[in-house]
Amino acid sequence: MSGDVNPFAPPETDPELSDAFRIEDSTRKPASLTKVAVRWFLVCSVSAAPSFFLGQGASNGQFAAMTLGVFVFAVGYTLLDYKTASTRIRQKRLISITLRVVYVTRMLLTLFFPIGMTVDLLCGFLSLGATEFLFGSTAVQTFPGAFLTTLTQGVVLNVVLAIYGLLVIGVIMLFSPLFNSTLGRSTVKSEQ
Repeated sequence: MSGDVNPFAPPETDPELSDAFRIEDSTRKPASLTKVAVRWFLVCSVSAAPSFFLGQGASNGQFAAMTLGVFVFAVGYTLLDYKTASTRIRQKRLISITLRVVYVTRMLLTLFFPIGMTVDLLCGFLSLGATEFLFGSTAVQTFPGAFLTTLTQGVVLNVVLAIYGLLVIGVIMLFSPLFNSTLGRSTVKSEQ
């Protein structure tokens, strides 16, 4: 045993980041603006179905105002997705997986009508109440009132999705080491 080695020192390790935190290879060609727009118009249209069903009665048939509100969100999502797709944070697997899980879950909730309807109903009541509080009880039956209510509900739903996304990130971070160990990946390099 040599005199310069400390037997009580921890072994030298080179910790690696979990795969969830690694940046994906950016060899993929970024999606075209058209492809991104089609994706977000589909997501927003499908996700808005329960709100349209519920909103027709409350807004006295202000279909055009609700459609314009959904269109505003689809355009916003399209531009945000297209502009940020190549940024460093969007290249992380954790963010990529979280965004997919959140929006796929949102669309599945829409397809399972009672559950999706409940989420939309609660967010709709909140946005309807806010609009009526600010502009009067009949405001939602006008084009500007229905449009504002649709935008408010979209913001409220996005806050709910952001909270859900934080929970998804927590679950991924919690179980990522488990997945690495079961797949035979080591989080610590062994000394050769």
